[in-house]
Amino acid sequence: MSDKRKILCTSFILGALLVIFPQYPWASEVPGVIELDHIGDMYEQVTFDHTMHEDIASCATCHHHTVGSPGNDPQCIPCHKESVQVDVVACKGCHAVDPGGAEKMKEAQAEKLFHIDTAGLKRAYHLQCMGCHKEMDVANECKDCHSKKG
Repeated sequence: MSDKRKILCTSFILGALLVIFPQYPWASEVPGVIELDHIGDMYEQVTFDHTMHEDIASCATCHHHTVGSPGNDPQCIPCHKESVQVDVVACKGCHAVDPGGAEKMKEAQAEKLFHIDTAGLKRAYHLQCMGCHKEMDVANECKDCHSKKG
């Protein structure tokens, strides 16, 4: 087989593989709007416009090291500086809905302690959202996101 033909065949195969296996498999699954309802017993759900936020910040800004981008969270970088892309990008994939629950207590008893100081989900949302909103000088009061039930 000639070199020209090898290059052509290789290019075709690589092109076909890129179509079959896209670089970011979840890219087509990213929701435009996310409903945050983890404290639904007290407040109405918070509607988070993911699409709008994608336009003003990189994925790694919120998803830290899970999207394969270099991490930017100083708490994560010491261990995760060489992070690779993972499938879990939801906040609750790393931040416990119930940080005082049995699962987190079990982790705290482990021989090797990792992530025991990771903020719970509610705290992570507030730290991330309010910190960014403060920096950008945009709406940042409780009532801007939350409305009481009933």
